[in-house]
Amino acid sequence: MGASEPKLVPDSALTGLLLSDDDLNAIMGTSGMTPHPPVLQMSDHRNLLPNLNCLGVWQVDESSIYESNWKSMRQQLFRVPDTDQWSSLVVESVVSYRTTDGARQFFTESTGRWSKCANHKVNIQLNGATLPAWRSGDLTKTGTRLAMPYTRGSGDQTRSCQHVLSMAANLILDIQACKPQQQPAVTQAGAIADKIEAKLPR
Repeated sequence: MGASEPKLVPDSALTGLLLSDDDLNAIMGTSGMTPHPPVLQMSDHRNLLPNLNCLGVWQVDESSIYESNWKSMRQQLFRVPDTDQWSSLVVESVVSYRTTDGARQFFTESTGRWSKCANHKVNIQLNGATLPAWRSGDLTKTGTRLAMPYTRGSGDQTRSCQHVLSMAANLILDIQACKPQQQPAVTQAGAIADKIEAKLPR
C-alpha cells in the first residue's frame, strides 16, 4: 500500500470511488461502455447456485456470502454493446464495513471459499433454460487480494473474464471484468481495483 495505509472510508465517499465509463473504456480497451444505474443492495442467487463456495466467485455482492455484517455498498454495471449479447462487461463495487477487522474477516472467509472453487465448472438453469456455461481457473491470492480467471458462454459468445476481491482499509472491492475470448488473459479487474485503491483517502 506504500508509506501510509488508507484511512477508514466513510459511506459518503463510496460513490466517488467507482470508476467512470471513460476510466473503464481506457482500462478495457473499449469505447462506448454504457453505465447502468448504481445498485445499493446485495443480490441473492442462492436458488440458482446453492454452492456457497462458488456463489461468491460466480457473482459479485451476494447477500448470503456477505451476510449482514457489511455497512454500505455501491455497485455499478457497464457493458458494450448495452444488450444481453454484450461483448465486454464490467461490474465494479465497493462494500464498506465499520472496521478494518470486519473487512479482514470477510476477506479471510472468502479466501477459504474461493480456494474450493478453483478449476470448477458451474451449470445453471433458470426457468428451464440453461444459463451461459461457466468455468473457473487457478486462484491467485495474496494477503489482500484474490483473483480468479473464468470463462463464460460458448461458441462465439465465449468471454474471458477475471473476478477480483480486494481488501483495502474497511472496504472490500468486488469486481468482474469480461472481454471477448480472442483477447489475451483478462487482468482488467485487477487494474480496476488498483485504480479504485489509488483514490482512497490516506
